[in-house]
Amino acid sequence: MLIRIILLALCFFRVSAYSGDWKFRDFRYRAEIIIEKDQNLIETFMDIISESQIVDEIKRLRIFSQQDVPVSNMRTLKNRIANDIAQMHKRAHIFGYYNAKINHNVQRNVSGNVIVNFHVNLGQKFNLKLNFHCINQNEKFNNYYASLLQKDTRKFKASIEEMKSLITIAVNHLQKTGFFKPEVLEKRVYINQETHEATLTLIIYPGQRVFFSDVEIRSFPGINEDFIKNRIVWERNEIFNIEKVELTAKNLKNTQIFSKVKIKPREDTVKDGKIPMIIKLQEDKKHTLDIGILYSGMRSMNFEKRSQTQKSLKSIIARLSWINCNAFGGGEKLSATVEGTPMKMQEKRSDYAFDVALAAPDVFLKNNTAITDIARRQELTNVFFKKNDSGSVIFSYPLLNDLLMRAGSKMEKTYVDASEFFFRNENNQKKYDTLSIPVEFIIDRTDNLLNPTTGYRIALKFSEMFFKKAAIGRLKTFDTAFSYNHPLDELRRTVLAFNVSRKSIFGQKIDAIPVDKRIYAGGMDSVRGYANQMATEMVMGEDTPMGGKSSLECNFEIRRKFSEDFGGVVFFDGAKVFQNKSSHTYLQTEEKRWFHSVGMGIRYFTSVGPIRFDFAFPVKRRRGVDSRVQFIMSLGQAF
Repeated sequence: MLIRIILLALCFFRVSAYSGDWKFRDFRYRAEIIIEKDQNLIETFMDIISESQIVDEIKRLRIFSQQDVPVSNMRTLKNRIANDIAQMHKRAHIFGYYNAKINHNVQRNVSGNVIVNFHVNLGQKFNLKLNFHCINQNEKFNNYYASLLQKDTRKFKASIEEMKSLITIAVNHLQKTGFFKPEVLEKRVYINQETHEATLTLIIYPGQRVFFSDVEIRSFPGINEDFIKNRIVWERNEIFNIEKVELTAKNLKNTQIFSKVKIKPREDTVKDGKIPMIIKLQEDKKHTLDIGILYSGMRSMNFEKRSQTQKSLKSIIARLSWINCNAFGGGEKLSATVEGTPMKMQEKRSDYAFDVALAAPDVFLKNNTAITDIARRQELTNVFFKKNDSGSVIFSYPLLNDLLMRAGSKMEKTYVDASEFFFRNENNQKKYDTLSIPVEFIIDRTDNLLNPTTGYRIALKFSEMFFKKAAIGRLKTFDTAFSYNHPLDELRRTVLAFNVSRKSIFGQKIDAIPVDKRIYAGGMDSVRGYANQMATEMVMGEDTPMGGKSSLECNFEIRRKFSEDFGGVVFFDGAKVFQNKSSHTYLQTEEKRWFHSVGMGIRYFTSVGPIRFDFAFPVKRRRGVDSRVQFIMSLGQAF
């Protein structure tokens, strides 16, 4: 496969000197980069992202910065060109290209300006090999760690960043098995032009193997020390492991109580192979106030009902959240949230929600969290009007480093009125009580909750609901979701991300399931080009979605960070709702199909997380039903 990427960078240099027939009044350096690859499509696409970084590096060179430095004669010009070519080679080496060929020619245009054309052929990116050796250790020891590193070596090429990453991994392997302070004594790189390989030789002194000992906590008044100790994941006399140190720091940081967490060994007090640890903590803001506005497009209710709902009713949600961290000195978190949505209706009803939650740590078990929540919500959707009072208790417990289990119960009192929107020939005003017992398992190996750039997340949730004063006795639901983030460059500025989720209801026919418990698609966290609940088939003769018993959704994004503050996204969403066939002849639905949307967005990165602004467009829009565009603003990436 021959791929040519021509990137032109034009810069102007003014010179006021003479040399023979050549008149040096202006320089224009033109860098033309051609890459020849023979790789599959994915690898080539990833390399294209890398090449844009190389061009950025070249543009930082002296060639493009000294525009007005005069050149007195051709000899000076040739020396300058030679120096520029040498600098280009160094930049190519940074990215793993060690046999780049750089040619140039000097021309003069009709205006007398001198133009220097650079032709850069980067060639093939070199593979990376590793020679690993620990001094004062036997052959068995070295072979063991070399075999561990061999798996990582296959993933890396010979760029400087990837070499640094491999060195870090080599040190971490030692730190995970008791060596708290390995020292890199020597690192050399040998380039083999014939095999296109770079061999990295590492000579490391591992130091002393130690075990965890006492822990000294340096904190602040008003925090229970037991709360801090319960976040520590290592045991006394356990062999030193840097991963457990980092996980402890992560656990403490995730409590949102501490602004700074620093954990380090007391190197000066190692005795009999035992090393004490110091945990230094700095208090974060105890009270936080969050004010936000979410605008998620239009409710597409373009039909006449008793409510006289307007066609272009916009879904605007204003939210105010207050959080008190370390509320009672034991790491508790008390939060209160108020939401409101003004609704322009003749009945003057409005959407609102009140929610008060208390997260109490270390209830019954160490490192367990019990979340008690009381909420009231009133909402108008595209299918029903609903009032709901609920109370829940959820326990979360980390079974493993990356595996979290959640379980508990939730009680609800619900009033739902679908007679104005749905099934106009039936009485759809219902009151019922529900007891739900959810169990959820989450494997999270992403690097950030709100802005993941690498890793994956798997969520499995099973819930059984028991109904009182309803036509059905119980429902069982099972939801699964998988998301994956893959960085396309070494700095993780470009990320390929996708998400797949499946929702299912078991045990009842679609007609028996209350309309508010059915499965719908569409909205800010689903198919973004459609309003909430609208990415599904409509009932024939009605302008209302039927809902279903299961759904499959997929989302695909390419995220690009342009600077420290801003980034962009292009995305594609799809969903399909299944098992929505009614036994009633007057409740037949449209022809079943996939609902797709495309769009683009802007990301503004804050210290908390990215604020996203998405514009989404439905594919195969239903006239009179779907809006031409949906606008979404919220905190965090879509998945």
